[in-house]
Amino acid sequence: MANYLAGLSPYSLGASPFPGIRQGVGNALSSIALQRSNKVASFVRPDLAGVPSRDAALLPMAFPAFSFALATGTNIITQTANPQTPFRGQRLTAVVIRNGTSAQTTAPVMSQFLIGQKPIITTANGVPLEVFNQQAFDTNLLMPPTVPGVQYTMNLNLVAALTTTDTILALVSIIGSALL
Repeated sequence: MANYLAGLSPYSLGASPFPGIRQGVGNALSSIALQRSNKVASFVRPDLAGVPSRDAALLPMAFPAFSFALATGTNIITQTANPQTPFRGQRLTAVVIRNGTSAQTTAPVMSQFLIGQKPIITTANGVPLEVFNQQAFDTNLLMPPTVPGVQYTMNLNLVAALTTTDTILALVSIIGSALL
């Protein structure tokens, strides 16, 4: 396994700050630090049992489009994404396309976001989807790592219903570490 502590100072690895007393890098503190750093690194670059270690890359995953119209009202629309490789999401991005007057006066709200059975949204009233627009700054999320077969489920609804022929289209994707 790679040494993820390369470049750290000897003191951060457990060396003694007192001259003449040598603890070395094989003491208990350095061992714990090494285990912790390798565990954290494994979340970014997970290995599959029985398979040679592969490189991770930042890749996108997309949900099917959320489409709102007059008939939708303020009802919840649920979409599911199922990545086909080990994946750990890092950045949620959303594009909201509005058409019509009433579409300008309402907004899509993320009322639920589940990864497997783990909830990612921590408030009952939801989060405005446009918090995660393309120009959003520092909106990274620490999502749990998943394996193929774990579903990502998102519920969106509108704050106010649309009228006449107005529509809203919400395109949601997640950029994260995935194995190639």
